[in-house]
Amino acid sequence: MKRNSSVILAVIMAVTLAFSGCGKNSADKAANTGAENPGTEQSSSSGLDEGGVTNKEGYPITSEPVTIKAAVSYNSIRPDMGDSNIWKYVADKTNINFEIETIKDSDKVDLMFASDDLPDLLMGVNITANQMTGAAEGGSFVEMEPLLKDYAPTWYKFMQDNRLVYNASLATDGKLYGLPYIDFSPFDRNLRDQWIIMKNWLDELNLSVPKTTKEFENVLQAIKDNAGKGSIPQDVIPYYFLFDSYVGGQFDIYGSYGVYVTSDDYVYVDKGVVKDQSTNPAIKEPLKFLKELYSKGLIPPEVFTDDWNTYVSKISSNPAIVGSYTSYANRQMDQAAPMGPLDTENGSTPLMRSQAFTPGPANVAIITKNNKYPAATARFLEALASDTEMMLTVSRGTKGIVWDNDSDGKAYPIFWEEAPDKMQENSKDLGMNNSFAALKDSNFYDKVWKETSYDQLNSRAWAYENVYKNSVMPNDMVYVSGTLGTDDTNALNIYKTDLANYRKSMFADFITGKRDIDKEWDSYVKEMNKLGLEEFIKLKQKGYDLMVK
Repeated sequence: MKRNSSVILAVIMAVTLAFSGCGKNSADKAANTGAENPGTEQSSSSGLDEGGVTNKEGYPITSEPVTIKAAVSYNSIRPDMGDSNIWKYVADKTNINFEIETIKDSDKVDLMFASDDLPDLLMGVNITANQMTGAAEGGSFVEMEPLLKDYAPTWYKFMQDNRLVYNASLATDGKLYGLPYIDFSPFDRNLRDQWIIMKNWLDELNLSVPKTTKEFENVLQAIKDNAGKGSIPQDVIPYYFLFDSYVGGQFDIYGSYGVYVTSDDYVYVDKGVVKDQSTNPAIKEPLKFLKELYSKGLIPPEVFTDDWNTYVSKISSNPAIVGSYTSYANRQMDQAAPMGPLDTENGSTPLMRSQAFTPGPANVAIITKNNKYPAATARFLEALASDTEMMLTVSRGTKGIVWDNDSDGKAYPIFWEEAPDKMQENSKDLGMNNSFAALKDSNFYDKVWKETSYDQLNSRAWAYENVYKNSVMPNDMVYVSGTLGTDDTNALNIYKTDLANYRKSMFADFITGKRDIDKEWDSYVKEMNKLGLEEFIKLKQKGYDLMVK
């Protein structure tokens, strides 16, 4: 009995030690997995990730409802992004409930980063290079690439195959922390702004769409002279732009004169060399033309002070109050027509701005350290790339209202920004557009999407094919930049601010006639150089070289 008891005790101890060892190894393995890829530890018994919550494939993405808090900057074109009906569709299909804070004050975004009080997911919050660098170095963001390998293979392959997109999305430590918005349609990337003119007013005045700067000036003058007559309102604004704004700015006037500007920093690329246009003497000619228009009351002083929302409101007015403006979309397709770049008769080739096939914008989907479900979030981001209905619902809006499928199964638009009245009427069914990640690449446009607006008179697609296709800047002229290191970024931002403030002030004074451009040009150039223009261009070149390596 004693011998048998000893044998039994020895067996029990051996079994206990064996199980204890297995438990230790499992715990160590889980700890290591969590350290390498936080929040994605796996449960072998359930086949689920993140504590048995996240399904590894299929829908729903999570086995039970979870909540992910997100933040996005307010956009007046889509005022209901935070509580759009699209999020009910997402929750029903994925089990993920998105609580989205729409931020109207940029200072609040600054405070959010300064305090490190971040939501689970950052959408498009107009993150700056310094904010990106600081948060990445501080461990506030989850590295994206390991998640893409395991949970978002479509995104992973796209980022590997498209180095311009990949390089534009990298942080200063060379790691990927966010996903971009991608729209590679020809009429999107190959054209920046359209130049719109009110065709119905021209018809009333028996005038044609202008083709030269002289004709343009005469048309604007005729519109001003006939204010209050026919459909031209008494408070008409003949020509309107958002001064020095990348969207809606006056840059296509410069391009008509052969002074090509592809960013609001007044740079472009000439055979791989970044060049400044703000001190190019050739820019004096378009500035003098703008001065001529301003002196005749054809440009209002508000172009120098209006903000984005005011700009959108004025160009979208129905009935129209602006005779000519530049914009991504034609806001009055039934009344207004696209106008090409103007012949200035100075011997240069007039060209409209284009865009490179890069993110538009980058880093509009960033998973933060506070996110308890990074794998589930990555799986949702994969759905935005691989599930057409999910991607179009989140990006465009509710199926059957904003878009639909034809009899062949191809998706097509019902309406878009060219119909501001429908945008406003259906604001609760609009998607996020470029405020959140989407993957509308060349394959999407070749095999998934049917762009019916090519046949729609005065739409952006129609305008590109019929007006702009042969008069846009080559893509390799467009300035693009990779992410510089912290010191370079800080220096670049200081130069950028100082140069922009001085340039804007001087150009505004040249246009309004407060300063004589010929008499003060040399002193202006001297001051720009004193403010660090040469060093600024060197840093811009460094950023460009990082991008195209």
